[in-house]
Amino acid sequence: MKTFLAQPAAYAVKSERLSLNAAILDIDSLHLHEETIPELVEQLAWSIKADGCVKHPIIVDTESLVVLDGVHRVAALKKLRIKRTPACLVDYTNPNIKVCSWYRTITDAASPEHVLKQVERTGNAVTEIQRFHENTIGVPPTVAAIRFRHKTFLVNSSFQNLREAYDIIGRIEERMKRSGLRIKYETESDALEDLQKGRVNVVLCTPWIGKKEIIEAALSGQVFASKATRHILPARLMNLNVPLNLLRDEKRPLSQVNEELNRMLQKRHLKKLPPGSVLDGRRYEEELYVFEE
Repeated sequence: MKTFLAQPAAYAVKSERLSLNAAILDIDSLHLHEETIPELVEQLAWSIKADGCVKHPIIVDTESLVVLDGVHRVAALKKLRIKRTPACLVDYTNPNIKVCSWYRTITDAASPEHVLKQVERTGNAVTEIQRFHENTIGVPPTVAAIRFRHKTFLVNSSFQNLREAYDIIGRIEERMKRSGLRIKYETESDALEDLQKGRVNVVLCTPWIGKKEIIEAALSGQVFASKATRHILPARLMNLNVPLNLLRDEKRPLSQVNEELNRMLQKRHLKKLPPGSVLDGRRYEEELYVFEE
């Protein structure tokens, strides 16, 4: 398999627990492990075109060229007919890179009965339990868990692997949306805190996926449903602000384009922000290395 290892990164940053290597890559060389949400792709394509640049790099495994974070940005660039993207290459075998999931939250549920009825209409069984253990989710027959403030239910169905489990979760989401419920995606801790404090009515708890399964799905083309994984890295590179005209310039070899990226980044100040910092309205759990003009 062809990888990027033979070519040097345009710009390298070594954090305490992870090496971050900025580079521009050909989109056709990348492998996606999740489906995308069409509305989000549309929004991102419009935003990228309006900005005239790609602000933040996607996260890519150096060895396999699997996109770990940024599948919607890749799809948005494809929609704009741009064939290159800024990326941050990382060693996915690094144990400091963690994989978690996105919990689904609902704020406008009329009643628990209404939510459970939508799940049952997708052909799944729901069973109330007294004690909830996250590690039971994703182990057949338990697809997911539905948590209300004072009650918890398991969603049970027939599935062979986590990809099939997430296909079922996707059908549950679609059914809920058709019934008028609005779904948001939150981290596990944020979702459960919002439930405890009454900011949301329902949390749909989803299974975690391992790194091996993610790589296998991407390379086989049998991808997971959208919002199946959430990667937590020790650190991220932010605000590369790579102009679209540089990404559109396919006549120049990739090596020359990366040399130009290096020159651009060398002129900027690199600011380090601690975990928990907010950038562009989003709170990050990782250290941030932010390029400033």
